[in-house]
Amino acid sequence: MGLEDKLREVAELCAQNVIVPETVGCCGFAGDRGFNVPELTASALSRLKESLPRSCLAGYSTSKTCEIGLSLHSGINYQSIFYLIDECTEPARHLPEASESFRFW
Repeated sequence: MGLEDKLREVAELCAQNVIVPETVGCCGFAGDRGFNVPELTASALSRLKESLPRSCLAGYSTSKTCEIGLSLHSGINYQSIFYLIDECTEPARHLPEASESFRFW
């Protein structure tokens, strides 16, 4: 889909340090196949844990099944990137309600 660069840009706006392990491409979960053939994920993520610095506290992904495999094989919690976006944004400020004198018909 070509969204990797865009997602990295978003992550860099929200996090102090963004790490994308070069030795890991796909998580190998293959939709739901990782549930039935866990060797797929184990093989694909065999180098994940060693690719992350010990200071890495959280991981983010765009797929729930990837989050499951990544969490299992990294030792850290992976969750949706939307949680990271939520953590680094503030609620929109609401405009004060218009007074009677500024009411439009």
